[in-house]
Amino acid sequence: MVQSSLTAWLKGPAIATQSSRIEGREQKRPQDVPTPPSSSDEKDGPGESIKVPPVIQQSCIQTESLRTSRPTLPPNVHFRACTREDLRPLKRLNSLLLPIPYPESFYREIFEDSLTNNITLLAIWHDDPCTVGQEKGRLIGAIRCRLFAHSVQDPALHSSAPDGKPMLYLSTLVLLSPYRSYGVAAEMLRLLTVRAIEQYGIGSVGAHVWEANAEGLEWYAKRGFRVVGREEDYYRRLKPSGVVVVRREVRVGDLLGG
Repeated sequence: MVQSSLTAWLKGPAIATQSSRIEGREQKRPQDVPTPPSSSDEKDGPGESIKVPPVIQQSCIQTESLRTSRPTLPPNVHFRACTREDLRPLKRLNSLLLPIPYPESFYREIFEDSLTNNITLLAIWHDDPCTVGQEKGRLIGAIRCRLFAHSVQDPALHSSAPDGKPMLYLSTLVLLSPYRSYGVAAEMLRLLTVRAIEQYGIGSVGAHVWEANAEGLEWYAKRGFRVVGREEDYYRRLKPSGVVVVRREVRVGDLLGG
């Protein structure tokens, strides 16, 4: 994972009202590389293990706009935008699950750039689903994306990509291991994919995956991503240091919940 940042941006068409900034040509590489759910055991702190969450089935009326009725999800989880109050728990979550720390600019951009905030999503867990909207809940997962213009100089990401359409690039995707059997990560990806199709007209979704992350590669493959390239020496602090580039084109099923 390279800690350099993208410093050049393209002013794209005014596709969305909150921001029209779409990333263009990159000087080096994306500073944030996604790490999908891994099989490692996380810790809340020194000597404190994360407990398996109890799933409580209760008949509560769900009112949040980002609630979903998809059958794979328990009523304990809901999704919302990231706020400044989420900064500390988000940093902590990423430090638990990602192999390399991220600079302050990575987090600051979420609040300072409206487009980045719009394509960042948090997963919040409530032991009692009836407290959704009443209690804070527990941060269990997060996805942060970028929007790349078609002109971004990454042949692997954009080979055979739909002409002229931006790409939703998955910068980071994290989820605590006890919650990985509920379809939470897949739902976060689905929600942002639908939003990016409707608001930014994306034609594809792409990511870099650490070559040693077999579970992550399998996770992407099951969701229709295909390998479109490889890059050596991407993670300078990790061994092995290479990444696998994955991508999939958007489809009608994305808007239909498929």
